[in-house]
Amino acid sequence: MARQISVEISDGVKDLITQVTGFQDGSSNFITVQKYFHEKLRKSDTMYFLNKTEVDRSIAGMSEKFNFHGFFSQAKALQEAYNGYITANVSKSQLSTHLNVVKFLLCMSEKPTCKFLENPEEFQIKIAPKEVTEEINWGEYLKEGIESTIPKFDDTSDFSDISMSDDEPDSNDHGGKSTLKDVPLVISCSERDVIMNLKANREELLNTIQHTWYNSNKFHDMPPTERREGNIGIIWEKYLEKQAMGLVVMKKSTIISEYKVIREILWQLWDLHTSSVFHFEGNDLTTRSNITISSSRAISFQSFIQNQILPYIKLLEFFRDFSNCLVIKEEECITMVPQTYRSYNKAIQNLIRPIYLKLTELEDKVREQETTYTLLNLADDLQVILEPVVLLKKIHTFVIIDFSNRNNIVCASSLLAHLHNSLQYSINKLDQDLRVTLYLESLYHYLNIIDLWFTKNDLTDYSGEFLIVNKNTNRPRRKSDGSTDSDYYNLNFNISEGVDETSRDDEVLKIITSSVIQIGRNLHLLRLLGDYSVIHESKETIYEEFIRKTLEELCKFFEHDPKDIFLKEEDKINEPEEEEKEEIHFKFPITCLEDCNQPTEMDKLENLVDTSDGFLMVAFKDFFKCETKNTTPTTLSLYEKLSRITKTFFPTTNFFEKILNSILKERFTVSGLRVKNILIEQYLLEKQFQFLRHIFLFFDNIIFSFYRRFFIKLYAHSRNWGNDIWLTSHLQDIIMDLYPEFYEKCSVQVSENWKDCRDPLEACSMLSVNMNIQWPLNIIISEPQMLKYKEVFHFILRIKWGLYTLNHLSFTDLEPKRQRPKMRCKTNKILTTKLKYLRFALINLLNSIHHYIFSFVFTRCLQKFELDFEKANDLSSIMASHSEFITNANKLVMDINNCEKNKMAFENVNKCIKSLKCMWENIGHATPERLYQNYKNYKFSFDAINPVITPVYLFDC
Repeated sequence: MARQISVEISDGVKDLITQVTGFQDGSSNFITVQKYFHEKLRKSDTMYFLNKTEVDRSIAGMSEKFNFHGFFSQAKALQEAYNGYITANVSKSQLSTHLNVVKFLLCMSEKPTCKFLENPEEFQIKIAPKEVTEEINWGEYLKEGIESTIPKFDDTSDFSDISMSDDEPDSNDHGGKSTLKDVPLVISCSERDVIMNLKANREELLNTIQHTWYNSNKFHDMPPTERREGNIGIIWEKYLEKQAMGLVVMKKSTIISEYKVIREILWQLWDLHTSSVFHFEGNDLTTRSNITISSSRAISFQSFIQNQILPYIKLLEFFRDFSNCLVIKEEECITMVPQTYRSYNKAIQNLIRPIYLKLTELEDKVREQETTYTLLNLADDLQVILEPVVLLKKIHTFVIIDFSNRNNIVCASSLLAHLHNSLQYSINKLDQDLRVTLYLESLYHYLNIIDLWFTKNDLTDYSGEFLIVNKNTNRPRRKSDGSTDSDYYNLNFNISEGVDETSRDDEVLKIITSSVIQIGRNLHLLRLLGDYSVIHESKETIYEEFIRKTLEELCKFFEHDPKDIFLKEEDKINEPEEEEKEEIHFKFPITCLEDCNQPTEMDKLENLVDTSDGFLMVAFKDFFKCETKNTTPTTLSLYEKLSRITKTFFPTTNFFEKILNSILKERFTVSGLRVKNILIEQYLLEKQFQFLRHIFLFFDNIIFSFYRRFFIKLYAHSRNWGNDIWLTSHLQDIIMDLYPEFYEKCSVQVSENWKDCRDPLEACSMLSVNMNIQWPLNIIISEPQMLKYKEVFHFILRIKWGLYTLNHLSFTDLEPKRQRPKMRCKTNKILTTKLKYLRFALINLLNSIHHYIFSFVFTRCLQKFELDFEKANDLSSIMASHSEFITNANKLVMDINNCEKNKMAFENVNKCIKSLKCMWENIGHATPERLYQNYKNYKFSFDAINPVITPVYLFDC
């Protein structure tokens, strides 16, 4: 349905026609266009409703299109302009107007390069074709009619005897003219000399440094390909320029040859630097945005370099940085860097060094340009060459912690523990070989310290990372400073503190904290004793033997002959060979042309130079084809040996532990046995143990007369019962004949206030037997152990006192014979009987305790001690056996009196004994109440002590 056009629309149409067409108002062309527009506006539907989501989608699609074609700045500007024009604060009416404007612009932007001109073909620039002039190849033209090859005559040829000369006429000549056509003579022109010089220059260029072409005005480059796919980057930029037709400002990419890019990538693998393709953004190396090659678009090229090449470059730089941070620049900084980390870094560098050699060979291959080599080929080759480095980075991330924030011992032990534990997580043979190599070479510092400690008695660890520390180095044995000889030895070698749980649970590190420290103590003690018979230098260090045995065990597992693996290259070179006469081979000094299949005889060096002239031969030495080269002997690295031996995975559980234990046992087991023999034979260790048992544990009741006379003096109220000199001399007289070596070192000491003591039980607590254990026996029999001996001694002495007191309560004292039976009242009989019952009960209880201690506790502990002592083969096991004996004996004996209930019970027994003696001597003190209380105390004591000793009898049965 037609509708009327308003004046505003009509005026707008006029302005639009004038601006677009340039026609004057009122002209025939203007009126024609105006009628056309008015007709369209009357008949068309002007109702159009826009949707913001549709416009958003259109703008996003156009922005994505810009990005796809490489116009990133235009895409970003379009999106920002749209977001700034259509904001969230725009009203609904304004939003409709803004959307219509954007929709109009979108419609106008459809194929603008095809529609902004009415007749675009008229404005195209026509380039007149150039006249093609024929170029004449004068070289080929002049060689027409000349044979391209010269026949090579052999000595066996039928024509070898024919000699032709220009002076000899043919027999069938006519008119003095030769009928044989002159053979054209090929004259070597200067062009060949130029070719020869170019080849020599190329050889010289290949021997120069890598960046020669970069600093020179000219360099050798392959000619550009004529294939379309080889120039896709150039073609794509030209296509975009043609499509844009100047409407969009395009940043042209710098297109360099693929050869240059490959060379720059190979240089970056050696050291990061700014180049044509790469530059630094801060400290981060990245690719330039405007660089590409002819066969790729800039965005694709940049993405390829970022994802396929840069990770390898940064990976090698990462390990270079790690190596540099471990360099010790000052002497005082040696304590700041864990030496185990440096051993680990050396292993890393040994593994990466062959990779650099492969990269060098790859660069030589690229420089030769004998084959087509692209970035895709480079990426494939780098993936294969740098596969070990990628695996090393994964291992490195798992095992290394920052040593600048942690203690050296934590870093070193954590590294070894994590490397050892990571062996079970290997993903393939290569991964396992790398992990084993890193672990073996990282053990170098630890095993070297152990070797120096064992062979040179030098436990020096400047970096403070070893698990064993020597706190009192070279301190003499003296007591002027209050220290004892036992302290000197025990504090000398201790386990370091601060080790994490993972390191403590590692089996190899457990060997160091157990077996190694035991062997070190044995060897140190032997040196202090002046015995060096078991200390001898070995041809191999512990580390070298550890590596050798590891390889031998692997050869045994994979059924290899170790000789094939350990045979060095110099051994192969030194093998006798038959002397052969070397032939001198020459190379042709002149390069043949393409149309020359093979050089002529005159091109050979032996035909140009007198080979018999020594001076000329030296001058032309560089033209020899091959020379005898002196091959330098090479030794296989640890990784190369492992990779040759292993075929697949091998079980690593308890593998290295067995090897290390076997080395320690083979070399140093005799040291422990030697220590034991010296202590027994020269220092009478076994006899010292017997002496302690006889004196402090009352074995065989040898000191019976000593404590009996002591009790007699107590009950006789002697004034000198606590005389130290008398008691010591009496004890020494008893043991003098049995132990002439130890009796002078034994003494008796009584508390100072003994003269004021009237209680026999308290007097027993005042008595103390002291024993001066001399070095080196005080290493085994320590002061805390002597205190345990004394505790048992005092407890048994009180039992002996109770039995002596009860056994000396005579019945005649209770019922005198001179007293007539008629005079005894019935009450006294009852009291007497109860006293007898109480005496019998107390004697029975004390005898049970006495039997429990001597028949069960001491017998069982002594049997185990003798068995353990017989098996002991070093100092630590001897110390452990004796410590276990006295500790168990002391615990079982003192359990009778340790807990609160048992302690009160045993004290009640002693009170009952004293009360019974008092009532026994004076019947008047034996009241029913007192007897009842004593029986009550006895019953309480029996119920508390009997459960401790009763199971023994059941066990014995």
